[in-house]
Amino acid sequence: MCLTTEAFALFLSILGSDMVTADGHRVTVHATQGDVHWHAVVDDWCTAAPFAGPPQFLARATPENPAPARP
Repeated sequence: MCLTTEAFALFLSILGSDMVTADGHRVTVHATQGDVHWHAVVDDWCTAAPFAGPPQFLARATPENPAPARP
């Protein structure tokens, strides 16, 4: 999953500073299920952390009705 820098900053702002450490182009969120590493990729921040399932808008996507393009 990737977030824009602005969205990632907003996400981090709702977490307590004790839950986050940063090291250059990597940010670690110390989640209850374990550490989640985010990496800077061009203008985005991406993680390969597992998730429960696809976001709702992707779950409804089909070849005839694809997910909307990211702006």
